[in-house]
Amino acid sequence: MSTGHFQAGPPGEFWKGFQQHMGFSDEELANFRNDPKKAKAAEFIASPKLRNSTLIFEVVESHGCGEGMKVGDKLYFTGCANLDPKRSSNWCAYALSYATTFALVCHSMMIQGVDPNEMFSQYFSCFDCGTRYGWGLVVMKAYVIDESKK
Repeated sequence: MSTGHFQAGPPGEFWKGFQQHMGFSDEELANFRNDPKKAKAAEFIASPKLRNSTLIFEVVESHGCGEGMKVGDKLYFTGCANLDPKRSSNWCAYALSYATTFALVCHSMMIQGVDPNEMFSQYFSCFDCGTRYGWGLVVMKAYVIDESKK
């Protein structure tokens, strides 16, 4: 389960805990809660369902990577957005270009009740363009696991 992130408590205390975690003033919290999409998302993002979901980027192909990334290397993002460096492999910055996109897609799909593993394209590559025009090429797959089923 993700640590360092706000976790939903008893229903009557959710918004007070959320306000404290975010550092929102009363006015900021009221404005936030008045937006139905933000209010729905806040409750979901703090829920055990999302907190127990881990987004993983896994190297599935690698050739000529100057940073030495190899098949099987993984990045773990608890709550689908919070990097877990203890479980993650060393990673090249050029291979992070889609991290925010996949985090947003996963959150959006899950808030709508859709399995993020059903996203249209789970594969992406690093910023490099292969040995013909660059150094090499690394291909990765993004997917989500449920940590509560361990």
